Amino acid sequence: MDEDLDILEKALLNLEATEKEAEKSGNHERLYKNWGKFGNQEERRMRLLEIQKGNRNNKIDRFRGILDLVNSGDDSKLFKPYKKVQYRPNIYVAGFHKTCLTYSNVLMLSEWMIEKPRDFSKNWYVVPCPKGMRLLVVSNHGTTKFYSKYGHFKFELHTGLPGGNPYNCYRKNCCVLDCFFCEKTNTMYLLDLLAWNNQPMTDGETEFRHYWMKTQLEDFPDTKTINKKNKVIIKILPMMPCTNHFLSYLLSAYPQFENNTPPLDGLLFYHKRAHYVAGETPLVGWLYPYMIPEVLGEDIIIHPEYIDETPEGYVNQADFIQKFEIKYSKKNKRRSINIKMDMDSNKIETTTTTNEAVNITMEDEKEKCDKEKEVNEAEMK
Repeated sequence: MDEDLDILEKALLNLEATEKEAEKSGNHERLYKNWGKFGNQEERRMRLLEIQKGNRNNKIDRFRGILDLVNSGDDSKLFKPYKKVQYRPNIYVAGFHKTCLTYSNVLMLSEWMIEKPRDFSKNWYVVPCPKGMRLLVVSNHGTTKFYSKYGHFKFELHTGLPGGNPYNCYRKNCCVLDCFFCEKTNTMYLLDLLAWNNQPMTDGETEFRHYWMKTQLEDFPDTKTINKKNKVIIKILPMMPCTNHFLSYLLSAYPQFENNTPPLDGLLFYHKRAHYVAGETPLVGWLYPYMIPEVLGEDIIIHPEYIDETPEGYVNQADFIQKFEIKYSKKNKRRSINIKMDMDSNKIETTTTTNEAVNITMEDEKEKCDKEKEVNEAEMK
């Protein structure tokens, strides 16, 4: 049994959200080919739920200590230099593109939903996701910091969340949230909850986490407006059951967000019993709206605008995923190369500056010696 658990753990960690993962290829094959003794997505879901229920050896519950991560130290010292540097997208800033070991591999990520689960209408929820930056939000010690899914620091500001600003009695408390950020509207769309007001929530099931996030946020009205305590609008993404009725209700409406800003990116599907775990999991699925008829059935009503978003040359989901993974892998390989080139460039600049400083020092010393020699000669005369 222990051997089985070890194999499952390796399968779960195989697609973790790390920068190295972006360099891997063959994700498409792993999704569409048999997963060995754990079978297809359906079989892996059932196996995961069984182990999650028993929580054997605590191997798939990796976040009981989420608050220990936050409180493990002053995370401002995880980045060097210690001086704050304004974040500039796509430009390397020394120290701030380094992966923060504390918040790397924390977000729960989805697999492509390649088959309709047997218990889909009974045990699954759907969440419409806007186009935006996926971020881990940590409010603690009177400020709120935002990190990418790889643990990169993005920016920092005050929010009305517990621990998110220095102006209320909750400033010493802590929250950890999963969200999408839309820069154009300065809005944070909450997707999930890892900890709230010093209470870890990752052991809770999907249904409970969303309920708790929704009810608790109502007690913090400052999050709805821009004010001294809150510098970003905070909204909760809707979650509804995966029945044909609710899916048709959701997808027959266009746009999903006011003035189509931000536009709908896709749909996340959560198993109602899923705990919050790191990396990709078959208990969370992802689909673009135009894939719905192919995977979930053609009896779901979809607004024509979503169908019109079908990419040119689209054949089917399997073909799309294969091309997507190749494109994504190349993109991240180029990104890694660019960052390495920037780092090398910074090293060269640092070396050049050091050499110049040494040369200046040597010239100063030579000039000082010449002056002393002239003085000694004058005294002798």
